[in-house]
Amino acid sequence: MTLSLRIPPSHWTAMRACLQRGGIREIGGWLAAEQLAPGVFELIGFTVDFEVGTHNRFASLPATHSEQLDKILNENAGRKGRIDYLGEWHSHPTFPPVPSDIDVAAMTKMVEDSGPSFATLLIVRMLGAAVLEATITTFQRDMPSEHSQLIIDHDHQSGFLLGMDSTNKNEGQN
Repeated sequence: MTLSLRIPPSHWTAMRACLQRGGIREIGGWLAAEQLAPGVFELIGFTVDFEVGTHNRFASLPATHSEQLDKILNENAGRKGRIDYLGEWHSHPTFPPVPSDIDVAAMTKMVEDSGPSFATLLIVRMLGAAVLEATITTFQRDMPSEHSQLIIDHDHQSGFLLGMDSTNKNEGQN
């Protein structure tokens, strides 16, 4: 399954503010998304934890994110599509935004052992004061991980560096 995730500008702005606050400490949380079509999702919110990360490690603790996720889901209960947990995100402030061996092992364990049948991992980092670099990877039970499509919805924004698995929806437009 190739997954596509569209991220509206308001969520990129909010994530950028979180990354600035996190500084060189890894931060992250859970992603909540609405399914628009099979394999096509739009981010509706994300949780964040500023406390547990270090300069090279982040752990997603359910107790921290469950309440935040419930709030996001309740606030978006009126949307037409199916809304649910989509996966996790975290920053790599001092490394390229590519899943580490630890990231891959944790996500694989989650989908293989007890969690959802699939989940995404969004990794972001800031380059300078305003540019974001990001990648997204999907993990699916009994399947190898694969790069997914990250759609940057920034009609009125700039400052994104598209990763190898990202799509600029304005590509080819003037």
